Parts: sequence; C-alpha cells; structure tokens
Amino acid sequence: MTSVLDTRAVPPAERRDYWSAGIAERFFPMHVESVGAPSFEARLASGQVGPVRVQSIQGLAHRVARTQRMIAAADPECILLYLMTRGTIHIEQDDRNCALRPGDIACQDTSRPSTFEGRDGFEVLVFSIPKWFIGAQAADIARRSATRVDSGQGRLTGPATPFLAQLARTATSGGGLSGRDGEGAAQMLLPLLGSMYGAQEISDPRSRPEALLARMQRYVMDHLHDPELGPERIAQAHYVSTRYVHKLFAASGTGVSAWIRERRFEGAVGELRRSPETTIATVATRWGYRHPASFSRAFREVHGCAPRDARHLPEPVGKTPPAC
Repeated sequence: MTSVLDTRAVPPAERRDYWSAGIAERFFPMHVESVGAPSFEARLASGQVGPVRVQSIQGLAHRVARTQRMIAAADPECILLYLMTRGTIHIEQDDRNCALRPGDIACQDTSRPSTFEGRDGFEVLVFSIPKWFIGAQAADIARRSATRVDSGQGRLTGPATPFLAQLARTATSGGGLSGRDGEGAAQMLLPLLGSMYGAQEISDPRSRPEALLARMQRYVMDHLHDPELGPERIAQAHYVSTRYVHKLFAASGTGVSAWIRERRFEGAVGELRRSPETTIATVATRWGYRHPASFSRAFREVHGCAPRDARHLPEPVGKTPPAC
C-alpha cells in the first residue's frame, strides 16, 4: 500500500519536526532544516517493489544531513539511487558533490555521512536498494556516490530514465509490486546499475547465498521476540520463497526452525541466569513464546530440565548453553 507523508497535514510551526520524524521512520534519522523558503513544505509518496523501496519526494528548498552518529544509530545498508524529475538538488558525500537537474541520475550510500539539499521547488525519485541485493559490487557503486551519471554512458543508461519513472509510478500510485512480480521488477534494476556504474557482473541475488543467509540470520536475531517468526516471515522479509529459506539454512548445517529455537534458548538461559527474580512467563514472552507451558516443554526437550533449573547452570564455554 502507498504511504504518504505531507507537511500540509500539520500547522506550519510543526512541519519541520513532522517531516523529520516521518523521514526517520521511512528512511533513517537525519537532520532537516529549511533553506531560504518562507515556510517548510514537502510531500513524500512511497511504495515497495520487491526488496526495493521507492519514494517520490517533492517540496520547497530544504536541506537534510546524515552524520556518523545517526548512521551508528540506524543504517538500512542501502544504495539510494536518485532520478531527478523537476528543479534542482545538490548532494554531497565524502569528497564528492554534484548538482542534479531533470533527467540526471546519481546515488548515495546510507552507510556514509551525506547531505541532500533541494533548491527552490523540486521533485526527485529515490530508489532504496539493499546492498545485499546488489552484492559485492555495492562497494564499487558506493565509491562513485554523489557523482552524476553521464547520460551517454553505458548501453543501458538511455532506457534507465523511462524504466525508473514507470517503476516509481507503479510503486507510489498502484500499490507497488510484491511476490514474483516485485522480485522480477527489482532484479531488472541490476543490469541498469551495472551499466551506469561499470559493475557488469551484478547477478541474481539468489546466486549469493552466503550474503543472503547472513542477512536472514541478522533478521532473526532482531525478531526473536516475535512469536510469528518463522520460515514464512523470513521469506516475506527477503522476497524469496519459503523453500529457498529452508535451503539456505539447511546448507549451513542447521534447519531454520532449529536455528531460531537455539538462538531463543541462548537468550533465555542467559536471562534466567542473570535475572533470577524474572518470572518464567516473562522470559517466555520476551523470547517469542506465547505460553509459558509451551516454552517449558520445548526447553525441557532441548536441555533435559525445567527452565527454573537453568538459573543454576554454569556459564557456557561456547555459544550453546550447557545441558542441565
């Protein structure tokens, strides 16, 4: 579903803070300030195409900056690909900077400090492409951030503008693309990136299983508290099939459900040992179990004792908690 953020929804005095909060939620934390405009006005429409988030941003002159501290707090690890459609923006990163006018394309790396400044009235399309989706070539593309792509460069650069514009229209006004259609459309971005940035070997992300598995494992660690966490949820978050999730985890030597259970029990045992006053029910809920009884039953099957007995277990030598 299309997401819309419009500063006209709040009084003028509240618009900058409203925009800052909305941008932090949809992108990441950044500092926002007006640049010469009598009032702060901006609008964002966004949608999803497979793993790629697409935004249309328009507004009066303003500047946003992202610092190292903000990056440390939250980094989606994406390449932001810009297509300018109206007005002018100026972007900076590292020791590079460029001005973009209608039809121009450039990018920024979310993992490095940067600035973005809209001049007068402007509109720009932004494609947030996960680095894991791009693969190893993401580092090469990032080294050319804040550099305008030459409109005559690469055999695929010419068709890039109408393709990106149509993709943005579909994402921001038509509800986006999900499932196989979304994944297929997103994959069409890869040869465009390869042409524009000289990374000709960008391949299907499913051919990079180690990187994708690591991404999935990080996702699991961040969502262990969610009782709905499982192969289906992981597949949806990474725009692959449930079968492929099972395949990746099996190749690592541990099935996906077993890997999730092990990580949950590692956390639960640590909490039981550190916080003897915490109830079993609280620990169960905190580590993704709806009912204490099912947590206790699963815990006993794995460790051979009840959770309350785990409070007296010795500190583990490795990652796996010792058996009772």
